[in-house]
Amino acid sequence: MANDLRAMVERLKAVSHPLRLRVLALLGAGELCVCQVAEVLQVPQSSVSEALRELRRAGFVNERKEGRWVFVSVVPQTGASPLLEGILAEAVSLVEVHQDRERAVEVKLLSIPMVCCKVQKAAKAEVIRV
Repeated sequence: MANDLRAMVERLKAVSHPLRLRVLALLGAGELCVCQVAEVLQVPQSSVSEALRELRRAGFVNERKEGRWVFVSVVPQTGASPLLEGILAEAVSLVEVHQDRERAVEVKLLSIPMVCCKVQKAAKAEVIRV
């Protein structure tokens, strides 16, 4: 029972950060490339990767590689826990999540190489500023 409690606490910790919750809620609407997630949320790709690492560890997201692109999605409904289903159901009512999902529609219209190139240029510019 202690392991079950510990596992649940870890899953709750994974969504206790605003960025991780936004990433999870964004992916609840469908699969995206990591670069697309960074572009939608207007955060560095490294921050998205770190958030995804925690969400994967909690068992909330899957990833697949296609060439040099990494696509992420919420675990399929058949493998989803009631906790994940509840989190996604609640997150839909958040203003930020609604805005993120609207922006995702726009970003999906762009080619993935174009989005990834833009995200990488922004990351380089950030490094230069520091």
